[in-house]
Amino acid sequence: MLKYGSWDLPGVDYFLSKNSFKGSKKDFRFIVSGGDDLKVYYWTEDICFELAKNIIEKEFPLNEQSLYDINEYLTAEYKAFKKDEA
Repeated sequence: MLKYGSWDLPGVDYFLSKNSFKGSKKDFRFIVSGGDDLKVYYWTEDICFELAKNIIEKEFPLNEQSLYDINEYLTAEYKAFKKDEA
């Protein structure tokens, strides 16, 4: 696995096969799904994706640079979540 940042996302080939990658830090949960583009979903509830009520979604082009961009995006959203929680 290549290192694209602190979220340890897999490489582009993984997402070209329309796979999804799931992860979390405490109550911050996320999914990155491949396909024609990369879709990032995150929610801040201690509950599964299917039952979460406030899911945030953002799309990125399916390329290697987007994996770095997604890491920056998730890091910024996580920091904002932790700040709001304090």
